[in-house]
Amino acid sequence: MGLRFVKAVGEGHGERLLAARDASSFASLDDVARRAGLNERTLAAMAEAGAFDALGLSRRAALWEVPGVVRDARLPLPLSGEGEVPAFRPLAVDETIAWDYRSSSHSTRGHPLAPLRPFLRAQGLPDARTVQSLKSGTRVRYAGLVICRQQPRTASGVTFMTLEDETGFVNLVLWQRVFQSYSILARLASWLGVTGTVEAQGTVVHVIADELWAPRSADAPGPVRSRDFH
Repeated sequence: MGLRFVKAVGEGHGERLLAARDASSFASLDDVARRAGLNERTLAAMAEAGAFDALGLSRRAALWEVPGVVRDARLPLPLSGEGEVPAFRPLAVDETIAWDYRSSSHSTRGHPLAPLRPFLRAQGLPDARTVQSLKSGTRVRYAGLVICRQQPRTASGVTFMTLEDETGFVNLVLWQRVFQSYSILARLASWLGVTGTVEAQGTVVHVIADELWAPRSADAPGPVRSRDFH
């Protein structure tokens, strides 16, 4: 995925990176910092997203090096020699996915809830694909990551939310009284449980929420940025 998805990397940063790379390929993280002129925050965000894997730097190693190369880039000439980089433990697959979501709100490697599926299944919580197949009127409990909240002016106080897991999406309808009863969870939670009734009309499926709750999990997924109240 392109760097435009990485938080803290703006269009101007991308233009400077491309211009420097067009002149010659980057040889190291120090080379990127010196020729692209990016600040520490931007380089750290790129490191967290895995942008320097092609330079032979793991995410943790790149994050370790960023402050030093930024200081070095301000000098007329690079400092002689390089500091010793600790031997960092490689990220596990689920950790890599979590870092992807933290840095760019998505991952091409998997979904944060996939490793939790056995735990969720043991609690009787279905995945999104199963919810989509339920008949209208079915009572259901579901847990997913909040990716969207909407309160259209024409909806008379109704709030619409979209939750996702590794199999798809579940759309929620929250009447005003439900939203007010669970306002903190409804506004702030990124990992959310809902109890409600399925409403299916053809291929359009919603869950009419009666209750919101915080899911129980031994390893809760990290916070995911949602698109709220458009």
